[in-house]
Amino acid sequence: MLTACTQSPAGHDERLSKAAGLARVTIVCPKGLWERTKPEGANEVKVKVSEITSGPRADRELVRVTMTGTDLVGYLKKLDFNAHPSKWNGEKDNTAASHRVHDAVAPVIDKIEAATSPDDPEPQIIIDDTIKDKE
Repeated sequence: MLTACTQSPAGHDERLSKAAGLARVTIVCPKGLWERTKPEGANEVKVKVSEITSGPRADRELVRVTMTGTDLVGYLKKLDFNAHPSKWNGEKDNTAASHRVHDAVAPVIDKIEAATSPDDPEPQIIIDDTIKDKE
């Protein structure tokens, strides 16, 4: 069970409310990052996870994680708990990974506006960091 023992960033409650209104959201990220941050146990969320096997990212061991907005709320709460621990709880073994995912998801959720058409795309968040070639 999650408690209020975190140092949540500003706007967290508003972000959760906005996320709850999403029909569906997709996160593309390295498989290991998902495995380290996915909610488990009492905080488990229902998601569809599929490996990316075609296209330019096919050989990068990425997964596509699709979930509802209400499941995203649960995931954001878990990320917040692990990424922003209180000084009494200390860091978790997945604090850095949770922080990375939270920092990628939060600004996308913050920018979401109400759909104006049934053709509006669902939000997609891509976490696939690379090093640019030297110039």
